[in-house]
Amino acid sequence: MKQKLHKDLRSLLDFYQKQRQNLPEAYGHATGVIDKPSFFTMKDFQDYLNNPLLLPEWVHVKKDGMRVDLEKSGCYKLVQNRKLLFMDKEVLNNAIDGGAAVVLEGIDILNQDVNTFVSKLDESLPCVLCNSVVFFSQHGNEAYEGHCDIDDVLVVQLSGKKIWHLFKPQQRRYTGVENQSEHQLGPVEHEITLRPGDALYLRAGVPHRCTTSTPASLHMSIDLCDSTPTTSDITREATNLYRQASELPYEPAGSVVDRYVSILKSDDFQSSLVEATQLKRDQISKFRQGIGRTSVVKSLNKYI
Repeated sequence: MKQKLHKDLRSLLDFYQKQRQNLPEAYGHATGVIDKPSFFTMKDFQDYLNNPLLLPEWVHVKKDGMRVDLEKSGCYKLVQNRKLLFMDKEVLNNAIDGGAAVVLEGIDILNQDVNTFVSKLDESLPCVLCNSVVFFSQHGNEAYEGHCDIDDVLVVQLSGKKIWHLFKPQQRRYTGVENQSEHQLGPVEHEITLRPGDALYLRAGVPHRCTTSTPASLHMSIDLCDSTPTTSDITREATNLYRQASELPYEPAGSVVDRYVSILKSDDFQSSLVEATQLKRDQISKFRQGIGRTSVVKSLNKYI
């Protein structure tokens, strides 16, 4: 049976749909989208960190501008010649005590309400597999420096207050987007304070930097990760076709380019891209359903 959408997330979905219907150039912002967020709380965040099966790969910790190495906290117990992995949480606990910021990845895997929500976002776009992340920060420590994202991002504030400093939009690109200098960021164009229940829709390529104005802040960020066939996928297939029907020998480079471009623009090739995109979309849908089954072992209910 398909899981119903949490009431908080129904409200957030309405906000998202309004943004998509009339896409902002840089950002869309609304206050009080959710009244007292309950779908994910600070207690939930702590419970996930306390999970004995949580491994360092799920967590990113930053303190005083430096990443805290959790890899050495990874341990295992050998049972019947198999490694049962776990993490000693002392380093993580001490870092948080010292004011560190913590990013917990894969919330859509850990939380079924969130997975149900992001499946709606997946379905709303041509070929997307969303990723949900929770950011915990304390005054004076943030997880990331000024940067811009390669995809649009949906944000909801869960507790505390977070100030978003937004800079002039840049051309969307895949390189040079992290740890941007003051010169690269330029002057601040907008400052937005998010309070619990407020939502933000941030377009790809908009540089931003955050500061926590309360002792602690918790917000969820959902990356609308574009999964359409990449230039590498497209050119690889076009190159294969060119090898089967190439330009005549000894032609100038311009003729070779024209021949290659004609393959890219051909109806057959365009149709193959549509088919490839639909195939990937179907695979994403099936994968999302698999994520939804991470906590559905109910066959023992009859014994409980």
